[in-house]
Amino acid sequence: MGHPDWVMKHKTKGTEIRKLGKYYYLYKIRSEYDKEKKRAKKITEKFLGKITEEGLIKPKHERIIESRKNISVKEFGASQFITRESKDIIQNLKEVFPDTWKEIFTFAVFRFFSSSPLKNVQNHYQSSYLSDIIPDAKVSPRSLGNMLHTMGQQRDLIKKFLSKYIAREECMAVDLTHVFSLSENVISATLGRNSEKNYLPQINLFLLFSLDRMQPIFYRLVPGSIRDVSSLLLSMEESKVKNIILVGDKGFYSADNAKELETNKIRYILPLKRNSQLIDYSPLMQAGRKQFDGHFLFENRVIWHYGRVIDGKRIVTFLDNFLKVEEERDFLIRVNEGKLKIGEFYETDSKFGTISIITGVDLSPQRIFELLKSRVEIEVTFDTFKNVLNADRSYMRDDSSMEGWMFVNFIALLFYYKVYGLLFSRDILSRCSPKDAILHLSRVFNVKIGDNRVIPEIPKKTRLLIEKLNIDLSIT
Repeated sequence: MGHPDWVMKHKTKGTEIRKLGKYYYLYKIRSEYDKEKKRAKKITEKFLGKITEEGLIKPKHERIIESRKNISVKEFGASQFITRESKDIIQNLKEVFPDTWKEIFTFAVFRFFSSSPLKNVQNHYQSSYLSDIIPDAKVSPRSLGNMLHTMGQQRDLIKKFLSKYIAREECMAVDLTHVFSLSENVISATLGRNSEKNYLPQINLFLLFSLDRMQPIFYRLVPGSIRDVSSLLLSMEESKVKNIILVGDKGFYSADNAKELETNKIRYILPLKRNSQLIDYSPLMQAGRKQFDGHFLFENRVIWHYGRVIDGKRIVTFLDNFLKVEEERDFLIRVNEGKLKIGEFYETDSKFGTISIITGVDLSPQRIFELLKSRVEIEVTFDTFKNVLNADRSYMRDDSSMEGWMFVNFIALLFYYKVYGLLFSRDILSRCSPKDAILHLSRVFNVKIGDNRVIPEIPKKTRLLIEKLNIDLSIT
């Protein structure tokens, strides 16, 4: 009696079917000539498996080996989190850069996660679940290099992307920082001295930061030798921002700069240096606070203020007693160390704890002070740019690639502030930075065994962070 068809379909050349009891088994065989018996004899080489109506079940040891080949372990938590939190960025990239959005997004993610240089992006991508979420991204060093160069030649498209983050009426901080470049082909990298007294080939990065939304919204590269109001005006014209209030730093104010801003109808709040002749310190010489206009609370601290008007411009001076105590203490420590003289203390005593600004805007002193303090965030942004992303050293070969490099790092900054905003809203920013959050989340792995995916045990600190942030890390 022959075997059933579902059994016979497994019979191929060099195999034999054997029935043992009610089950069927498949073996690999060969024939070999037996010199003693002077005829061919059958030799069983290997057991191939049990035949069932569903198919051939291979031997257990082979199934174990094959299952191990189909096991992959990838970083999951951070990649899943940033992708879900950045749906707007992905959508905007798809609209503006439909052919390269995958590469731009992927490169920016690993710039944020690990300050990855171009040459290491492919390794990060392959070991990350991002390669499953966004498959087929071309992230070899050559592909990314070509992409940066091409994208850098498309400043109009970059501006189109940036325009999606600009609101027409809001308060902004503006600043410049330097980016070093030692490539001879980056023409815009000219010799220029910066705040760190470095005199190297560098490019200035102009950045607009929204104080209302607490995020960077626009950037422009400026030759390293230019650091005046003209570059600011050109950059703001390019950004097409309207009806904004510009909050600068102490080094920005001058009569000429203020005049330029007024001529171009740009409202501003600019801090004054303490030795400015525009500041009237006489109310601080009086006993008590009768000469002051009033006070308000800022972060549970009492801030006193008074002002005057000169040529239509308001000069407002704030007194922060908490800051005054700190500055007096630091000054007297240096006096005791012999670095300063006590006479200098008496000469500057009235100025301790003061912050003065010049402005043409009709805002309350409290609102002006809040905007001034919020401006600290742009300094945090530059600190992030330099120390977290390590983006102030560039090895791009030409201006186009430099532009592309800056665009990728700008998107990495957007990622940073998305995480920053989430941590701030959950009141855990003081205990966990955005980079800390990414580090903890990167300890969540995705294990693929065959066609099945599982998330192994999550470390306690990471699990607590996930709960506090209410993050969904389910596998999709």
